[in-house]
Amino acid sequence: MSVRVVPLEDADGVKRSLTELLRGVEKGRIRAVAVVAVDAAGGFEPWCGASQTLGPHAGSIVRGAVAWLGAAMDAAALEP
Repeated sequence: MSVRVVPLEDADGVKRSLTELLRGVEKGRIRAVAVVAVDAAGGFEPWCGASQTLGPHAGSIVRGAVAWLGAAMDAAALEP
């Protein structure tokens, strides 16, 4: 796994990343997604979704992925 960081100032990069995500969902390659948007006032606008094929543990899978992302972000922030 790897983390892709896309600066929001790079609108084209954000659009490309979202387009790739949508293609993955349409092709059945992406089975779950979690998104947390932070607005200018610091408010959160989170949402998540998962394919029924993941079964009753889909929430655990998504939470695990989010926890992994948080740990990867922390580790990257500590790198010189």
